[in-house]
Amino acid sequence: MLKKITVIVLTTVLLGCAPRVPLTEPVAPTSAQSKINFVDIGKFDRDLSASLVAQKTPVQIAFYEKVSPNQVPERLQKWISVVEAEGGKVLVEPPANELVARSPLAAIGLLGSLISSLKSFAQFKSEQIYSAAKGKNVVIVLERNPKGEVLISNIQFIQRAP
Repeated sequence: MLKKITVIVLTTVLLGCAPRVPLTEPVAPTSAQSKINFVDIGKFDRDLSASLVAQKTPVQIAFYEKVSPNQVPERLQKWISVVEAEGGKVLVEPPANELVARSPLAAIGLLGSLISSLKSFAQFKSEQIYSAAKGKNVVIVLERNPKGEVLISNIQFIQRAP
C-alpha cells in the first residue's frame, strides 16, 4: 500500500514539473511574406493569413510540384472560396504566348471544383483565419509544361481596388 501511495505522489510531482506547451500555437511566430510555398499543413494557413493581413502587395502561392487546374488542393480551395463569397474575383490567366487556352475544359474543370468548394463554405466560414482573404481577388496563373499539359504556375492574392 505504501508503494502505491509513493508511486502516485511521485507521478503527480513529476507531472507537475512537465512543461505546459499548448499544441495549437505555432512554435515560431509567422511573418508576412510576399511568396509562400504551398504545403498542405496548418502552418500554411497561418502564414497565408499573416501575409494577407500585413501585405498590400500581391501574395504569391508557389508549388513544390505543379498542380493541375482540376486538382486544386482543398486547403487552397477554401481560401479561393472565401474570396469569391466575399465578392472578390477569381481570374484565370492562360499560359504565356497563348491567346486562348488549348483545352477550355481545364478552365471549366477548375471553375467546377471551385463551385463545389463553395458548397462547403458555410463549414469553415466561421473560422477567423480565413477572414484575411476578405477584400482580395485571386489570379490563377497557368502554364504549359513540355508535355503540353496545362498546370498551375502560381496563385496570387491581390488587394481589391476600393
